[in-house]
Amino acid sequence: MSNENVIESTDDTAAGLEESARVALEKVGIEPAVVSKKDCSYRMLLDAGVEESVADSLRRQFSLPWSFTSEGDLDRRSSEVRGLGAAEREWVAASADSTWQAFESASSRAAETETASDTERPWPEPTPITQVAGVSPEKAQKLAEAGITSAERLATIPARDVATALDLNVLHVRTWRYNARELFK
Repeated sequence: MSNENVIESTDDTAAGLEESARVALEKVGIEPAVVSKKDCSYRMLLDAGVEESVADSLRRQFSLPWSFTSEGDLDRRSSEVRGLGAAEREWVAASADSTWQAFESASSRAAETETASDTERPWPEPTPITQVAGVSPEKAQKLAEAGITSAERLATIPARDVATALDLNVLHVRTWRYNARELFK
């Protein structure tokens, strides 16, 4: 990373930064305060030469973005993010190119490859999305095309992205998300 990418800062406190991380950042010419202010992405840390384990730790500690651009990074990220179901993983991976609205093929491929042992869980089944007030079976099917099949997932989605992707009214999606959150209070 060149010096023009590093944002100068007078704040040397960089609250909560471990000494080893501070040393690693200074070694590659990045001011620690830049990281604590989130003016640096995970990709920028790696490009500057920060060890992956240190960059990973800093990304989690300061909730750094993966990068400030999304240059085909979604496929790799979909395989690294924990807690995604097969359909959600396919949806994220499919979002990386211009055909990202082709949810049917992505979710149908995931459904075809699931076996009985894949669907057995050591924890309770997720709450059906139709339990959310305002989500009809027809709307539930449309949401399922995007991999949103549970009330838990609906409660955590970015409403604007889903509304745009599925050509739905963003206020409806926000209302459904709110109603899904109410189920878990």
